Amino acid sequence: MSKYMAIFRSESEKYIKEMSDSLLALELDPENIEQMNIMFRAAHTFKGMAATMGFRQIVELTHEMESLIDRFRTGRLILDSSLIDILFECLDALEGLVENVCKGAESKTEERKNDRSENNKSYPDAGEVLKTLRAINSPSEEVIPRKIESNSFSADKKREGKAEKKEAEVEKEKKTNERKEDKKETEKRKEEKEEEKEEEKEEKQLENIEDKELERINEELKEKKNCTDSGPDFKVKRVQSSRMQDSKPQSPKIQSSRISTEQLDKLMNLVGELVINRSRVKELTGESKSKDLELALSEFQKLTRELQEEVLEIRMVPLDHITNIFPRMIRNLAREQNKKINLVIRGKEIKLDRAIMEEIGDPLVHLLRNAVDHGIELPEQRVELGKEETGTIMITASKQQNYVLVKIEDDGRGINAKEILQAALEKGFISRDEAEQLSEREAIQLIFAPGFTTASTVTDLSGRGVGMDVVKNRIEHLGGSVKVESKLGFCSRFELRLPITIALYQAMLVKVGMERYAIPFTSIVKSISVRKEEVRHIRGEEVIVINEKALPLLRLRKLFQLPAVQKEESLVVVIVEKAGQYIGLVVDALLGKQEVIIKNFKSRLLEKTRGFAGATILGDGSVILILDVNSII
Repeated sequence: MSKYMAIFRSESEKYIKEMSDSLLALELDPENIEQMNIMFRAAHTFKGMAATMGFRQIVELTHEMESLIDRFRTGRLILDSSLIDILFECLDALEGLVENVCKGAESKTEERKNDRSENNKSYPDAGEVLKTLRAINSPSEEVIPRKIESNSFSADKKREGKAEKKEAEVEKEKKTNERKEDKKETEKRKEEKEEEKEEEKEEKQLENIEDKELERINEELKEKKNCTDSGPDFKVKRVQSSRMQDSKPQSPKIQSSRISTEQLDKLMNLVGELVINRSRVKELTGESKSKDLELALSEFQKLTRELQEEVLEIRMVPLDHITNIFPRMIRNLAREQNKKINLVIRGKEIKLDRAIMEEIGDPLVHLLRNAVDHGIELPEQRVELGKEETGTIMITASKQQNYVLVKIEDDGRGINAKEILQAALEKGFISRDEAEQLSEREAIQLIFAPGFTTASTVTDLSGRGVGMDVVKNRIEHLGGSVKVESKLGFCSRFELRLPITIALYQAMLVKVGMERYAIPFTSIVKSISVRKEEVRHIRGEEVIVINEKALPLLRLRKLFQLPAVQKEESLVVVIVEKAGQYIGLVVDALLGKQEVIIKNFKSRLLEKTRGFAGATILGDGSVILILDVNSII
């Protein structure tokens, strides 16, 4: 049984998500018959799957839910907000039951509690939800009050008889629906068999016609041969039709298979080592003049490139993998806050590396919760401001040249820079002198400070001062950046700039002193050459002027405590960007673009090293460090 649990889990998640999506659609349009049918079919299939596995509690709960869906699907019950809430509770309970059965014997009660506390996920009591569903599906006089007539005993008997008759009709209609479903399947199989018989009959008729036609042609050829008495003796034979050949039974083809994430990681590491060795072979054979060797090496590079691209593609997961939980989450948060919010998700088909996808889930949740709590106003406030009473939160993902851009924006109140400065002063994050020197953009960046919050009270959503610093640290740890923009009273927008994969980097190799370093292309804007005379000094810092704006310079020689160059006529500057902030890195020379396989620091002594994201191995076997632009700026 255990070998089927992974399949059961993935299929269960699929059907629960399908039912949840249908419920969200029905909340907007309660009379959507198509969504009702989709939900009913998903529940029916899920119940059958659970019955096959022998999970009785899941079967009972799903059966009652299926009965309730069938009642409003057939018009015997009106679907309202209270029923939708109950069905959502049912889905949560089913999710909890699936989680429990998949953990199996290894999952003890204490472990489940620990997991829930870590994941902040609690499930409704399945027994209580089952009682609620049974009460709705089998209403008694206590559950649904009815008017009591005080006439006579016969009136009561008559009413009881009607009630029993109605219940019998309901049960009869339910059984009729089930028989109809079975009848449809039977008729479908019957039609398929009849089609096969018709095809066989047509084939036989074609064979008879073909045989007669071939006999006639051969007779004519024979007569012509006798007349001319020359030419080769040949005979036309009937070729078996491809239709008959295709009709032979064939073994089913396996279209897909499941592999563990550990195997994917191991495969990626092996491909990384292969790429490094490919570069090494290229370096060693660079001086060889053998054409055969060059041809073989070229083919080897092509094959390793294709293998590398295929493995990277296998690791890719669509953004929908994490965004599919957001509509339900926003719905619940909006109801708790008495707000009306419409969530729009665009670009959910954009793919990211699995490792990145696992890391950005929590940051996105934090940003969405903040948009609900701090961004979107109450309906009456929005109407007073001349806005629609329903606010909009939009998630947009787009693929750029070397990275993926994810935007989270809302049409709420925006971010008040003055409030942020006041809160920062009161809580001692900055001094008054520092506050006076900060621009509006710099003031807004204070929301990423650890422990910072503008909320006066602590709620389930916010007020504890954790969240935004987690967002910034998590994204920058992946090699990305966070940018925030706001228009007070109108909107806020957060832009997450993410690498497509963290396994492979497109990097610019630079030389500083006698050492070589790699700068990821996701951070590079452009590289320029600047004359020494163009460098100016403002408050003791070196800057250059580009497009009438001052760009601060950072000499990597100075950062790495290397001796300065005695004579220099021009500077090589690599302009990098982080969250809208630009800086020029001064290097000795540019060595060119190269693909690098990043190796993270696993040593505790190195993992907190400032300025470096990891290391890589070049084709000549030398190890070079990869600069972490986010920690340098």
